[in-house]
Amino acid sequence: MQKASQLALILLLSLLTYTLNIQPIHASTVIYIRTNGNVDPPTAPIQRNVNVYTFTDNIQASIIVEKDDIIIDGAAHTLQGTGSETGIDLSGRTNVTIQNLVIKNFDSAIYLSSSNHITIQGSTISDNSNGIWISDSSSNSISQNNITTNVLEGIYILTSSNNSIYENKITANTFDGIYLFSSSNNIIYMNTIENNGYGISPYYSTNNKIFHNNLINNMYNANPNTPEDIWDNGYPSGGNYWSDYTGIDNNGDGIGDTPYDIDENNQDRYPLMTTHDIEIQDLKTSKTVVGQGYKLSVNATITNYGMNTETFHITLYANTTSIATQTVTLRSISYTIITFTWNTSSFAKGNYTILAYALPVQGETHTADNTFVNGWVAIAIAGDLDGNFEVRLADLVILAKAYGSKPGEPKWNPNADIDNNDIVGLTDLVILAKNYGKADP
Repeated sequence: MQKASQLALILLLSLLTYTLNIQPIHASTVIYIRTNGNVDPPTAPIQRNVNVYTFTDNIQASIIVEKDDIIIDGAAHTLQGTGSETGIDLSGRTNVTIQNLVIKNFDSAIYLSSSNHITIQGSTISDNSNGIWISDSSSNSISQNNITTNVLEGIYILTSSNNSIYENKITANTFDGIYLFSSSNNIIYMNTIENNGYGISPYYSTNNKIFHNNLINNMYNANPNTPEDIWDNGYPSGGNYWSDYTGIDNNGDGIGDTPYDIDENNQDRYPLMTTHDIEIQDLKTSKTVVGQGYKLSVNATITNYGMNTETFHITLYANTTSIATQTVTLRSISYTIITFTWNTSSFAKGNYTILAYALPVQGETHTADNTFVNGWVAIAIAGDLDGNFEVRLADLVILAKAYGSKPGEPKWNPNADIDNNDIVGLTDLVILAKNYGKADP
């Protein structure tokens, strides 16, 4: 309790300072990107290619950007300060991207004021007083950054709206992972916010949407002072993962059966039970009947409902025999379609049940949807189009009806495309004719 009281006192003092909206401080060594596009001084290790500015070495300086519509690529180099200056000042800028940069030891690593359509992505922002400061700015995007061990806030948002903050790792910042003051209509999703003083703190802020975040082991996972923010994305999409949630999930849908109460005015109605959840949503075969020795494709649709990028294995089976295994890497809250090619040469004629199985990822508890079964496929005599294991008049009629068609056309029948060349034509008729009258015992 004493530790929490000390943190609250320090935070209160810091808030009084923040509300003054102190302007950035710049070092004696300053690099400018001028309105005409020039780098000043020209000896700075930044290479310009039209509107792309790429670091060619580490830099110890502050950067003031005076030009819109540019990309600043750190190329994995470091921008380092002495502790009191601003790292990159984007005041009044539009359409600037900061990427692939390590920024450390500044007062504010990146400063936005009256800035719009700024993108900050793929960077490490650490050991500053504040990580990213946003004031009076809108329509900016902060994604896929590692924002860590900053003395005050990871991200500070003041009187700003319609900004998107997603897929960041925001960890071990002394005060807040994300702090919002008098800000509205921002969206905060798919972030891991861990081991900060407070995880997310909206003060006098309204209609911010906060969902699909991992809020893990912060001193307080959330500290709102407003009743008008939204802490979930509805059902069945769900809310956030809270490390201190104690509810249960009796129906196995991956969502807690009771809300997570944040305070008397705020709750996550659909708290997520796990940060790891892979689901196979669909399985489609290109044919239902295939001639023995020919190929068909099988498409598996897979969604990662979890809060982390996952790498896992998915295996396709015909009955209990493995056809193939693929390794999949899938970002949080996204889906992909994996295509398997099944060569039937080594399989006996007969009916096969097609099944896909995704090996559970570490920490996954909702595994019933890791398996998907999609009916059957018949491996038959080439020319058997109806799967009755004989080539007769009925198969010829099927081919005749589809003759001349291609995928997407009304007459198209994939079973009639025996040789898999995406047209039902003469070669398919020849194959059928050679086997006409044959039947399996």
